[in-house]
Amino acid sequence: MRMVWGIFISVVVAWPVGAEPLVVGYERFHRDRPSPPGGALLYSELGCANCHGGSGGMVSRKGPSLENLSSRVSHDWVLGFLKDPEGGRKGSTMPAMLYGLNEEEVGSVMAYLSTLGKGLNFRPPRHANAEMGSALYHEKGCVACHAPGADYRGPSGSGLDLASPLAVPLPDLKKKTSLMALEHFLANTSRYRTDGRMPHLELGREGAINVAAYLLDLQGTDPREEKKLTSWPKPKGDQINLGRRLVEAASCASCHDFPGIEPPGMIRLTGGGGTAKASCLSTQPARGLPRYGLSSGQRDALRAFLADPARVDDEAGVLTLQAMNCYACHERDGLGGPTPETRLFFHGEESLGDSGKLPPPLTGIGHKLRQDWLEGVIAGDFDKRVRSYLKTVMPAYPGQARVLASSLAKIDAQPEAKPMVKVAEAREAGRKLLGTLGGNNCITCHHWGEKRSLGIPALDLSSLNQRLRPEWFRSYLLAPAAYRPGTLMPSLWPEGRSNLPEILGGDSEKQIAAIWSFIEHGEGIPEGFPDRSSGEYELRPTTRPIIQRTFFEEVGTKAILVGFPGEISLAFDGDKARPAMIWRGAFFDAYHTWFTRAAPFEKPLGNEVSLIPEASGERRFRGYELDDAGVPTFLYHEAGRLVRERYEVVNGELHRVITWQEGKSPAYRHPAGVVVEEARKEKEIAITYRWK
Repeated sequence: MRMVWGIFISVVVAWPVGAEPLVVGYERFHRDRPSPPGGALLYSELGCANCHGGSGGMVSRKGPSLENLSSRVSHDWVLGFLKDPEGGRKGSTMPAMLYGLNEEEVGSVMAYLSTLGKGLNFRPPRHANAEMGSALYHEKGCVACHAPGADYRGPSGSGLDLASPLAVPLPDLKKKTSLMALEHFLANTSRYRTDGRMPHLELGREGAINVAAYLLDLQGTDPREEKKLTSWPKPKGDQINLGRRLVEAASCASCHDFPGIEPPGMIRLTGGGGTAKASCLSTQPARGLPRYGLSSGQRDALRAFLADPARVDDEAGVLTLQAMNCYACHERDGLGGPTPETRLFFHGEESLGDSGKLPPPLTGIGHKLRQDWLEGVIAGDFDKRVRSYLKTVMPAYPGQARVLASSLAKIDAQPEAKPMVKVAEAREAGRKLLGTLGGNNCITCHHWGEKRSLGIPALDLSSLNQRLRPEWFRSYLLAPAAYRPGTLMPSLWPEGRSNLPEILGGDSEKQIAAIWSFIEHGEGIPEGFPDRSSGEYELRPTTRPIIQRTFFEEVGTKAILVGFPGEISLAFDGDKARPAMIWRGAFFDAYHTWFTRAAPFEKPLGNEVSLIPEASGERRFRGYELDDAGVPTFLYHEAGRLVRERYEVVNGELHRVITWQEGKSPAYRHPAGVVVEEARKEKEIAITYRWK
């Protein structure tokens, strides 16, 4: 069989000429100037180190697991990808490996791949929601690496007009896989992408099926009705054996795991910076070598590295973080962080500023966090995720957690850091310093265990000693802005001086040590949390009605509550200008409404609750009036005229009087489960609600 370069006679598979492989860390930090460090990054991320050894990063790059490939990926897609990786996924780092093989040999490779694993039987759920999947995809963090959907319109929709050259393209998922196979992959990412370049995002099965539905543009809602993958052709024994030999001969086991096939030994680099024609870096590499569609800059960077690999190291961990694309979300030592295109998709607690929506910086993270805690965070331990207000979540890298945590602890170690002083019997001083009664008011912003902060929802302080190293805590409290510019955390010891001279003699070091001591060993809670057990914030109408605005379940964000003497209450919806609920029993606990900045939707204290259906017609709320006894009358416009509704409790009954200026009676509805009596006059309806 004769071969002319670029054209293969007969049925030999041709080598496609495509775009260059996309390595995000290289594109972001090295593309403009080819350099040895950029070449080292490519050397690791293109898999060169798997054959030649000597990768400078902490975490090696491996190919995905091919276990149960025939249950997860379309036969035709895999076949096309092996022939043309770039055609299967733009920017693929998979080299072309099958050029020079005839169709029979390629078919034998496919036959062998079909035997990997024992097969999967999917059990589809009953429901999938592509719209919810879209929200998860765009808010959980997927768009930190991948492009947003063209049709997505979120809180920062203008960002959709910005095309990021760093976005990792997705393949044509409809051709590649099925709904249930994609759901299985999203729920088990670490099983198939063991090198962590595609991390595991904890979605749960419901989240995984919804994201899969979004990515595949599912039009229906029942996964059981979706197409399954077409079964791969049944392989023959001689095909399987030939395919196995071809896979082994091509050194595929250098990057992928195959049962019974050992990775080949390392291939010694011959020197010359990859300039030889037989080199993988040649524009015309010899048969049997990987073929990459490298750009000239990528080739130059690799050659710069190969000229003297020993001079490139990763003592600072920069290349590793670039390889893992940690810089897509995190800034470290002034490098990385969300780009202008992706920053728009990071959401959370707006009251905390950037700290409430952007992932924390990694500067000094190995000195900041205890190593066991850092390892748990990287591994995806849910109990070690303390920023619940961030919608973008930290993905899991279970296979890399130990080496990354230990390496960062070593890199960031500060043996010269000043230790925290020891103060005998200082816990009570720490309790006061944390509280609001003559202290630093820490609980105004920070939670304490199950106790919510009195204001913005910052991190929980009660378990802080389990996360942080004490020497970092000391340094941070003395200069918060030095660790995170723009933080809302104030300097409580400006220039090292205390603002509370009456506590521990105003000694800053002792005060910080006292706070740590109470967090670590103290019992009880800081001073200043309201005592809710006594019912101190329960509103109890006795002689006149009480009016309270709040967020209320079944009513909305503009609820106006009226508690009447006699334990009968009303919730009026100020948004839709209508009565929404009445109940008997206790009225309302105002603690969260008064003290919590991000107040939750509250509920009635009473248990005899009756909802009032919404009446037809458009209304505009015009406020309310109170008479001398505090009895309210609500005003709204309907059909161009003013309507008034007065509510009063008399002898255990709720009286409602509706009056209007002109035209026919306004639309109104009654609560369920109560006895209703009506009396009509001209331009007035008097209604009595009584309980059986």
